[in-house]
Amino acid sequence: MKKLKVLLADPRHKTVGAHSYFVPIGIGYIGSNLLKQFKGQIDLKLFVDAEEIFESLENWKPDVIGISNYIWNPDLSKFICEYAKKINPNVLTVLGGPEFPAGTGATKIEDNEKDKTYSKCFKYLSERPYVDYFAYSDGEISFLEIVKIFIENNCLTKEMIDKDKPIKGCVSLKKNMKGLHIGDYMPRIGMFGSVKTEGRDVIPSPYTTGLLDKFLDGSFTPAFETSRGCPFLCTFCDQGLDATKITTFSVDRMAEEIEYVAKKLHDLEGTKAIMMFDSNWGIFEKDVKLSHEILKVMDKYDYPQYIECLTPKSNWNNIIKINDKLKNRVSLSLSMQSLNLETLDGIKRRNWTKEEYIEYLRKLEEREKIASCEIIIPLPNETEKTYFDGIKFLMDNGVQTMTYSLMMLCGAELGRDKAIKDYELRDKWRILPKQFGEYRGKKIFEIEQICVGTRTMDYQGYLNCRNYGFIAKLMGLSLLKPISTLTKKIGISWFDFSIAVKNKINDKNYKGRLKELIDNFCKESHEELFETKEEAMKFYSKDKNYKLLINGDVGENLMQKYTARGALILDDIISTLFDVIRNDFPHKFNEETRMVLDSAENWLKNLYLINKINLNNNGSSKKENDELTMDFDFPAWLQDYKQPLEKFKKNSTYKFSLDLKKINDIRAEIDSILLGGKDKNRAFARFLERRIFDANFFRKEFQKLH
Repeated sequence: MKKLKVLLADPRHKTVGAHSYFVPIGIGYIGSNLLKQFKGQIDLKLFVDAEEIFESLENWKPDVIGISNYIWNPDLSKFICEYAKKINPNVLTVLGGPEFPAGTGATKIEDNEKDKTYSKCFKYLSERPYVDYFAYSDGEISFLEIVKIFIENNCLTKEMIDKDKPIKGCVSLKKNMKGLHIGDYMPRIGMFGSVKTEGRDVIPSPYTTGLLDKFLDGSFTPAFETSRGCPFLCTFCDQGLDATKITTFSVDRMAEEIEYVAKKLHDLEGTKAIMMFDSNWGIFEKDVKLSHEILKVMDKYDYPQYIECLTPKSNWNNIIKINDKLKNRVSLSLSMQSLNLETLDGIKRRNWTKEEYIEYLRKLEEREKIASCEIIIPLPNETEKTYFDGIKFLMDNGVQTMTYSLMMLCGAELGRDKAIKDYELRDKWRILPKQFGEYRGKKIFEIEQICVGTRTMDYQGYLNCRNYGFIAKLMGLSLLKPISTLTKKIGISWFDFSIAVKNKINDKNYKGRLKELIDNFCKESHEELFETKEEAMKFYSKDKNYKLLINGDVGENLMQKYTARGALILDDIISTLFDVIRNDFPHKFNEETRMVLDSAENWLKNLYLINKINLNNNGSSKKENDELTMDFDFPAWLQDYKQPLEKFKKNSTYKFSLDLKKINDIRAEIDSILLGGKDKNRAFARFLERRIFDANFFRKEFQKLH
């Protein structure tokens, strides 16, 4: 029997650089389980690159294609299915993923008095007539069911469709196109029993079987999913509708995978990080046990050097234990989303208490980690006042705040009719950063629906919070941490200071590159929004506007884009901050204290090598050695900042030297981030996001002369 050709893809636009740089573990699990169940019957190929997918459709001509459907690729996935059918009408086309009105983990798809889930699923598939089936249950099992029935029907798609029957775990249009076939829900693998069952080990590892080797080249960050499912029901998340049980892989299985990856990648150029895809890595004791195994890999290969993860919403002591075990290499952030109790009730979220959070922050300080927190606007019941009150608590406790716009995901509760009506959610549309491209003569744009107003926060309030959020993010740069340490010492609230900076920027008489930067951010955060998806697509389809996308003039992640630009005018930002301290808080100083400010400002303007990266120069930087003499020993005080300032009022001289290897390593990492793009400024923005909490990384080498 001829082998069945199956193409699995997690398609990603990379017209101007990739949005996701993670190894496609999801299709890896589906593929490895498929090969296990149909031994010797399947010829399988995995792709993420859109151009490679189209070439494979044309030349390899698969019999079955399974395409992931996420918020960042639904229109591309839709077009892939359409193009595949034009080449081969018999090809079986399957979509699966969270970007679907039923969400993830749905056990039923029906209309009820609250939401029209059935109707919206019908509309969604009616707009995708080239999609034969949508797998609404986990892909590892539902895709197998589809392939099994395809084989039973002589590998003829028409025979399957003509039978006009539902397939377990899947949704499809009826033959008359007037309704849906909804197959019985299929429980995810390992679902029955406790979380300790570790039933997912029956899925062969896509890493150790070599299925994902093509992605282990240093340009993709290896991703791992030690468990699937989330115990929380947050209404803004497409996993919030998933009340199914969490299932896990065993510690031994995960340890074997991580060692396999480390052996492959530890001596290659490129990323040295890994990503844990769990919704709450560290929430279970098995995660702590896994850290012991990861440590063995670290000791053997010095890999991974950094672990990205979504930290748990409870049991935070576990993630601290894990970080300490793993040489302080774990990202330790927290997504609070809001600190307003009414909002938390509305989004079915329970955060830590403020006391618990402060205790956690102290733990981070002890480990010299910069604390960060995500806030989403505008969530139900949030007002401008409650937003700023929450930011004040975070900033005054040394937390870097990152403000995100609420995505109205079609599979999340806040993307559904009842919530939209109850909270008077008002929407606009914008292109997802980097999510566009032209394929086989057709321009494809991924447009997202976001919330810009509620019953308690109007559109102007949204803009006020978003624009201030950028100032807060800039001021939270780890490069500026010494300034916040100093202001705290002299009794200036970091939040009050940020408001003073905002007012300074808004003063029409104030000039400078920082004002230009923030004004441009504010302008673009309004102009990036459209009233409808169709309006956005029509705008970007015009050649002149498409060129603006290509050039990065529009359609970027604004926080990332302007933070990177801010880093490149760091001296201007430092000047502005010290100017505000001197002029807006004069009661905090005398003439002697001003000497402290002068020394601190001079030190910071000489400390960082970020302006020496020179993105457009591939050659070596000129070796530089500089000396700086100060009346106040600011760097010595930073090492022991609990001491009184007066103790460090003495003449001191430091010598700086430029680490040329570090400069060239930074350039090499930026080049690896390009992933097909050409704009190094964009790549630098992504690089900076990865390193934003690591001030030490950007410092020049220095030594004290006297």
